Amino acid sequence: MTKQRREEISKRYQELYEQDPELRVAHANRKGDIDFLNNIFLIDNLLAISAVTEEAKWNWLHRSLMHIPNQAKEWTGTPLATVKFYIDKGVTINAQDRYGMTPLHYAMRGKNAEAAIALLEAGADPNIPNRDNVIPLAMIGGMPERVDLLKLMLDKGANIHYKNGDNELSIVNSMKKHLGSQEKFIPVIQLLEQYASI
Repeated sequence: MTKQRREEISKRYQELYEQDPELRVAHANRKGDIDFLNNIFLIDNLLAISAVTEEAKWNWLHRSLMHIPNQAKEWTGTPLATVKFYIDKGVTINAQDRYGMTPLHYAMRGKNAEAAIALLEAGADPNIPNRDNVIPLAMIGGMPERVDLLKLMLDKGANIHYKNGDNELSIVNSMKKHLGSQEKFIPVIQLLEQYASI
């Protein structure tokens, strides 16, 4: 690609960026730019903070948490300030999109433990199944090192006996069967078993 072509693409992107407030919000979400979010939603009223996309049924919490981590080390997830902004402004935390996913599902899928903790502390339900019958608790396998998050989910009533997806085993038994030999999952399984006996 020539330098001229790169400059044309960059110029076109900048034009789109300036014309599209949703694109600017996506950028502000990633950066944790709360001043910008306050301006666009609450001062300039360019967008409604309670808006939900028509087809996918995504609210601003869903949209801010959709990033899936890749192998790049620089991405650490949606900043906590962004998540707290939407929670504090009353965006529905247990809203399900067309896939049955809640913001907590997206935080768990994105391995964003801090966002998941903020959602749980604000009342997110760890037992809401998505359309594949998967509850957020079952997604703890992506972050086995975050036993603090698991404990909070359990303290908030997460159902360890839930049969996730099309699995015939409960979450605790499925983890024991499929992950029990991996050292990093031993503390997770021990905590699940502790709560299973309560």
